[in-house]
Amino acid sequence: MKFLRYRYQFLIWRGLLVSEIEVTENNFLPMILAVLNFSVLLLLTMQYMAASVELWDFIFVGGGVYFSMKFIRLVRGAHEYPETRESAQTRSSFPTKGIYAVIRHPIGAACIYMNIAYVCFTRSFALIPVVPIFIALWYIYAAYEEKILIERFGDDYREYMQSTSMFRGSGFDQQRLASSGYDMY
Repeated sequence: MKFLRYRYQFLIWRGLLVSEIEVTENNFLPMILAVLNFSVLLLLTMQYMAASVELWDFIFVGGGVYFSMKFIRLVRGAHEYPETRESAQTRSSFPTKGIYAVIRHPIGAACIYMNIAYVCFTRSFALIPVVPIFIALWYIYAAYEEKILIERFGDDYREYMQSTSMFRGSGFDQQRLASSGYDMY
């Protein structure tokens, strides 16, 4: 990150760069948080996964499949827009179409759903205290990014915040479609 800032300053000094838009900086923070999140859960899963198979296990695995499908849908929808790969400090705009017309942070929502899917798949009580910690970390990251976007875009982003929700679709129709699995393929 520091290297990109120095590179940017050097290009301005040499007169080779006209605006900030020409420098694209990848947003590595969500990736680092996701790798940390799922590696910790995977290590706990390998040690504490339930070995028995009963009727409730099939129900929980079905829940895990449901939350995994929501994860796939949200991640696929979020990566349609290149501006989401940039950090909030360097974005020239923010997406308001597709999944972003309903949810402001689909990657955070997807990771929260995947945390719940891990609990359902493993059927282990060892993950229950860990998952809320990672959900809180995703919320903190989303709040941090929103603070930066409000500073950067002002009232436009505030209006967008009022028309969408942070992690779940708002409005009866969106909740019905999201929970029913329509528009997944």
